[in-house]
Amino acid sequence: MASNTHRIDRQPNSRSRLRSSSPAAESIDSNSGYDHEPWRDRFDRLRRPSSSPVPFGSQKSNSAHGSVVMNRTFQKLIGLLLAIVIFDLFYLWDFFHGIDENSNGPEAGIHNLHETHGSRQVISLLQQVQRGLHMNAGTSGAESETQDNFDSLTDEEKVEELQKEIYEWKNKYEKAMARLHENPYPNGPPNVPFTPKPPNREDTYVFKPVKKSRAELAKTETYGVHKNIVNILHSASVEIDKELAEQLPTWDNVVSMYGDKPIIKGLETCEPYRNAVKPENRMTGPAGMFNTGTNLLFELMKVNCDIKEARRKFREPKRNGMRWQVPWGKHNPPTTHRFRNVAKAWGKGIKQDDFFPVVLIKDPYTWMGSQCRHKYASFWGHDDEHCPNLVRWRVTDAIVPSEVMVKFALQMKRFDSLVDVWNKWYQEWEAQTFPHITTRFEDLLFHGEEVTKVACDCVGGVFAKEFKYVEDSAKKAVGVHTGANGLVEAMLHYGDPTKRLNGFTDRDLIYASKTVDYELLKKYGYQMPPLPGGVAPPEIAKEEDDDEENNAAKEEKKAENGTDDEEKKVENGTDDEEKRGENGTDDEEKKEEFRRDGTDDKEMNKENGNKEEGKGEKNINEEEEKDEGFDIDVEDGEKDAKVDDET
Repeated sequence: MASNTHRIDRQPNSRSRLRSSSPAAESIDSNSGYDHEPWRDRFDRLRRPSSSPVPFGSQKSNSAHGSVVMNRTFQKLIGLLLAIVIFDLFYLWDFFHGIDENSNGPEAGIHNLHETHGSRQVISLLQQVQRGLHMNAGTSGAESETQDNFDSLTDEEKVEELQKEIYEWKNKYEKAMARLHENPYPNGPPNVPFTPKPPNREDTYVFKPVKKSRAELAKTETYGVHKNIVNILHSASVEIDKELAEQLPTWDNVVSMYGDKPIIKGLETCEPYRNAVKPENRMTGPAGMFNTGTNLLFELMKVNCDIKEARRKFREPKRNGMRWQVPWGKHNPPTTHRFRNVAKAWGKGIKQDDFFPVVLIKDPYTWMGSQCRHKYASFWGHDDEHCPNLVRWRVTDAIVPSEVMVKFALQMKRFDSLVDVWNKWYQEWEAQTFPHITTRFEDLLFHGEEVTKVACDCVGGVFAKEFKYVEDSAKKAVGVHTGANGLVEAMLHYGDPTKRLNGFTDRDLIYASKTVDYELLKKYGYQMPPLPGGVAPPEIAKEEDDDEENNAAKEEKKAENGTDDEEKKVENGTDDEEKRGENGTDDEEKKEEFRRDGTDDKEMNKENGNKEEGKGEKNINEEEEKDEGFDIDVEDGEKDAKVDDET
């Protein structure tokens, strides 16, 4: 009975049934006091299926015997790693310990790590100085000759030489300390460096004083500079001296090139933008081709405009709503990049529908000159002597434009020339219907306060109480902007009409006059330059031809009208003469009739023998009346003739 039953919570073992079916096996099991073949039982337990009803907690685990943690090699590696970490912690703590309270954080501790190496560099530099002294000992003759030359100089020239030598040694000292990672001025920078003054001479090397406020600058001398230019420079905290006043452009030159007022297009889109976008979501920033003042616009807007609601902690806009560029990239065309590209800088996390672009355009002729200085992502054949090189200078028997390749974020695009780049880029912006405004780079220079205020009001921002112009914000001299113009240099360059066509050849000017978009030039107040030889540009010549044709047509009409008038006068005169002749003939006939009547009366009186004197007197009176009546008719005829002549 017991052999045919098994536990409910355990699967029957087929192997045990097979073994128990043999009588011999049963006898062995009954006689042995321990399990037969214990290795087989362990093997069976290992091969037990996962569906075994035995609880997991009651199963024995043998994984500890083969665990990686129990491996002695692994334990040794763990111990070694812990020892290294502990050593590093003590080593770093030793160097970070004792840092001055005025240090700049962990960088000071890292600096101490190089202290030993720095001391070795000091020793090597001292050795170099010693070698240099030994070498200089052999050149004492040359030094004596130099000393003789120095003694022969004037006092002013001596001061200049000493000043140069001071700055040379100062630069050497600063470079040496920088190589040692040391502060060249541990006690602070010198207040005013030593500058010897020549006797009875003005010192031109003394550092200029700290910039004055706008109220203080308003009290200074302006040396006849126009008030508009004075306001621009004073807003940038630039004081005008006599030398600068002589170099600054005149306001008449500025007006002749760009007009007396800024040009801003698209202001009708400002109100729809404010109605569609909530204040906390509003953002604005510049867009424009290379070298059009986008950095300058950002600096002016950042300092002088504030959207107070556009400040969030965890998503854009996090600042005051003023952005460095449009989120799809300020140099990228809007049709191919808006909603398709996210700029790496200042482009992430922005809803592009909520962004209000301020597009900057620039005079195409000065823009092409700027491309010669900084080409950015544009590539075409040119060099320092041939730029902008609109027409290939190597091809002399034909006008062949120099193709340009421009690298945008999503594509590399080919253009016929730099003029074609300017045309198509701004034609694409002109075709956009979403809210944006377009203004000129030149207006940022000469009407910066007005343009910035209009752009700020357009997005519902609060404009600064006192406009501040960042002097060096046009482009800082770093990276690709090395040598770029600041505010004063830009005013000197773009306010001078003679510098507009620098670098252009006659063939470049002829090609540009035929290919530039004249409607864009006219819309934004740029003038077409004259062609070589005083020839008018094609568009202007066309307008003049149209004017001449209109004038000729008017003259023809006048001549035709004059001929008609003469013919009418002649016809009227002929009619008048005929009428006069007819009237005269009628008058003569009437006279004859009157005379006949008078003669008849006389004859009748004679025949009757003058029967009654009263009747004779009566007839005489009647003749007088008839004569008076004739005279009246003649006078009336003369009056009619005079009126006809006047007509």
